Parts: sequence; structure tokens; C-alpha cells
Amino acid sequence: MEHQIHHLPFASLAPVDRGLGIVNYPIANARVGAINLKSGITRIPPGAAVSRHFHDAEEQVTVLEGRVRFHLGDQLFDCEKYDSTFITARVPHAFQNVGTETAVVLVIYGGAATTRTFVETGETVEIGSARDRFPPLPIDKKRG
Repeated sequence: MEHQIHHLPFASLAPVDRGLGIVNYPIANARVGAINLKSGITRIPPGAAVSRHFHDAEEQVTVLEGRVRFHLGDQLFDCEKYDSTFITARVPHAFQNVGTETAVVLVIYGGAATTRTFVETGETVEIGSARDRFPPLPIDKKRG
């Protein structure tokens, strides 16, 4: 395997609209030679909620700014700056920015070709693909 070394300044990361005002900035992925992980920084506007989904790889999330409520399996966690979560593959989860300012999180997946499956529809998409967009939640189903 060829060695890969990349300096990835935040200003050079291309923003990707994920829907609901959520924007992802991909960091490590197959494009830069990553094989065993995928990572990115995600900005989540106040009130934005993501429906239940799961991945085919482990996931670690660290809140860098703001306040995010995570539904991991059947557990609920409110996370603030530098709090982290970890879940194994195939654990359904959802999250919502419950603060008054944009939340910023660092997300790391244990695979460069990780998928996301939306529980409600059963649709599976590759993370980072054009189909990887968070669908709007009906008001009565928003997490809170």
C-alpha cells in the first residue's frame, strides 16, 4: 500500500449539504487514501433533528460546539462541548441540536465505505454520496 500523507486545513474542505440545514465537511475518506475510517465535521443548526438510522460500521461522535441530544439504541444522552458517544455497527440512533446556536460535531466511522440505513424507510445510502441526505421529520416525530 502506498503511504498517504495529507494536510487538510478546514478552509480547504468542501461543504456538503445533507438537508435540514445540516452541512458536512468530509475529512478522511477514500479520496485521500483512507481504508479503515471515514471522518468529517458536521454543522447542525438549532432544532435540526435527524431521524433514526444505523451504519454498517462503528461510529464515534464528539461535540465540539453546542448541545446535541443523542438517541442511541433505547438510551438518551445530552452532550455538550467535548462529550463523545460511541456505538457499534447496526445500532439505531438519532440526534437533535437542542441548543440555541449551531452545533459542531466531529464524526468518525470505522470504515471508508460506510453506509447509512434510514430505519423508517429501510433505504441504505453510502455516506457522502449524493443520496446521503437527511429527510425532514414530521413535526410530531421530531426528537426532543
